Amino acid sequence: MTKQTAWPENVIARYLTVAGATVDVTHDTLTVDDTKPNVSHAKCGGCPAYSNSEWASRADRWDNGSSWADSDARSWAQAHAETCRAIPKPA
Repeated sequence: MTKQTAWPENVIARYLTVAGATVDVTHDTLTVDDTKPNVSHAKCGGCPAYSNSEWASRADRWDNGSSWADSDARSWAQAHAETCRAIPKPA
């Protein structure tokens, strides 16, 4: 039986790679000067791969862009998790 652990704070989606690492999707700021989240960030915990999806470039009159950016980040995370063979970094 696999041990379940709590997700880190701010993780909105998590994907398991073929080698057992995770790819986490979070909301983050693009630059250190930003005061509120404005990017959906996907990062692999086994290798250095990551993807940023900026909200502003996907905003429309109903959404600040986060929904579309989340979708893009989730798609990237899923595709990366399906092929990444890097083992998880030690805790």
